[in-house]
Amino acid sequence: MNKIWIISRKDISDAFRSRSTYVFLLVMLVLTFIYISIYTGTVNSDPYKNNPALIADYSHKYINTLAYLFPLMFSNFICSIFANYAVIVDKAKRNIESLMATPVSIKQIWMGKSLAVTVPSVGMGIGISVISYLVLDIGFVMPNTHSFIYPGIIPVISALIIMPALLFVIVAIVTYIQLTITNPRIGNFVFSGVFILLMIGGETLLAENYSTNFLALVYLGVIAICAMIAYFLSFSLTKERVLLSSKI
Repeated sequence: MNKIWIISRKDISDAFRSRSTYVFLLVMLVLTFIYISIYTGTVNSDPYKNNPALIADYSHKYINTLAYLFPLMFSNFICSIFANYAVIVDKAKRNIESLMATPVSIKQIWMGKSLAVTVPSVGMGIGISVISYLVLDIGFVMPNTHSFIYPGIIPVISALIIMPALLFVIVAIVTYIQLTITNPRIGNFVFSGVFILLMIGGETLLAENYSTNFLALVYLGVIAICAMIAYFLSFSLTKERVLLSSKI
């Protein structure tokens, strides 16, 4: 386990030195204000105006929706940066070959690089989500509802447990793709496509009045499927395949 964390810490350190990481932080702040403007625009329009009960109901639903959406969306943005440094840069600079010459297994390298993408992405994604939630709730929801609205327990569990697990299993699959194909950037396209599908699917289900409990079950199903895929992929991951894919 120590070897896995050594690999992860090195990749995380490289990613935090990238300006792109901080550019994406600004993008996430802009997105936060877009969602705030959507909320304020809705509660100030008919039939919500001068209807406290309707505003309170809408505010609860909006807070719960963002409790799902923000951590997944923000973590996805950060992942797209960290995924470059975990595998793509190492392959381009031939660092991956030097790493495989050390006394670590290819599966330890795989897990180390998957954690290097997942851990900081989840940490930053949840951190920014909490800040965005507090800004929205204190600055814009409370003046309209005269109370601090807490998200439901299921959205909180999803943000703190289900979403990180979902992120990890998908990152593990994408990292496998990056390690074993000649053009590792294809993995980033796969990653972005999967998460865009999950976000759109989640928003659609909530818009169709499906409960947050149902959405959590959907995420758990996706986790189970992706975990099985990663498990079977692990049998075909060898140093030889990684080395041959690095001969660009």
